[in-house]
Amino acid sequence: MIDWITAIIPCHHDEMIFGGFVTSVSLDGEIDWRVEKKQQIVGSHESSISIKSLDNKHLFIDGNPAKWLQGHNIFGTDNLIGLVEAVMHKLIPLLKLTPTDLDIQSWKTGSYDLKRVDCTAMWDLPRRADVRAWLRAAEMQSKSRHGRPVTTGGTLYFGKKSRRWSVKFYAKGDEVDARGHKLPDDIELRDNLIDYADNKLRGELTLRSIQLKEKGLSEAHQWSESTPIEQLIKYIESLNMSEQFSITPVDLEGLPARLIAVYTLWKDGVDLRAMYPKASFYRYRLEFLKKGIDIAIRQPSKPNNVIPLVRVLRPEAISQIPEWAIGTSLYFNPIEQKN
Repeated sequence: MIDWITAIIPCHHDEMIFGGFVTSVSLDGEIDWRVEKKQQIVGSHESSISIKSLDNKHLFIDGNPAKWLQGHNIFGTDNLIGLVEAVMHKLIPLLKLTPTDLDIQSWKTGSYDLKRVDCTAMWDLPRRADVRAWLRAAEMQSKSRHGRPVTTGGTLYFGKKSRRWSVKFYAKGDEVDARGHKLPDDIELRDNLIDYADNKLRGELTLRSIQLKEKGLSEAHQWSESTPIEQLIKYIESLNMSEQFSITPVDLEGLPARLIAVYTLWKDGVDLRAMYPKASFYRYRLEFLKKGIDIAIRQPSKPNNVIPLVRVLRPEAISQIPEWAIGTSLYFNPIEQKN
């Protein structure tokens, strides 16, 4: 989905739109400079988008249009032009805009400049613990032209401070649970959304102004509906993820360190009966049986569930819009909106 857009949109309006000022005042009380702040416009379920007049003919728009229209950003459309067009039409009565026919045509054809676009996708892993395992492995065993990734608050960043582009990965289930990101209580099918996000690995590409111009993507009409995924996959493939990680069939989080060590040895094919005293072996076995794992069954010497990190991110494995969301307020489809 398109997760963020910063753009300059042609639109006539009589009154300048801004949300206050940031002012610098000298010691003698004179104003050195003053900058207009963006105004926050509330949309679906209290989500907001930032708007500011550049002049009476152009608006600076910055925000997540899908979330503004749907109330969430767990999934959404890749139709950039359709999203912006829908936002602009919804803003007309809210801000008393007076767009010309030429303005409206420019929204429809994508005749405006882009300053930032975020392209996202999600992949299913067996459970949330496997998403976290992938993130830990990728932190240690991958890099990009920016160097090694950094992790902040559970999110793995490649090129976090780059002025051109960056890629990040995180557990969408963890984000939905986090303070400040929880879904609105009154959103439709809330439990379905939470369950859907639970085991998802989220990947996001941010393309900023310099990179957009260099790649010939700085004007909205240069984007098709396939462009966001194509760009995301292109940049992911540029990451060096040659090492491997293991998807585990058991959630190891919360287990004592001694049991994690036992599990790791068992997965590596070690004969635990020969390694531990009989009493210890059966005590460990009882613990793992509670999780559906029988350490009495020896594993192959080479684990068969070790896979390349990048294989998880196959284009054909990208999560699709769930059927239960189609036709509801949870999925804004610009094409359906026109029909």
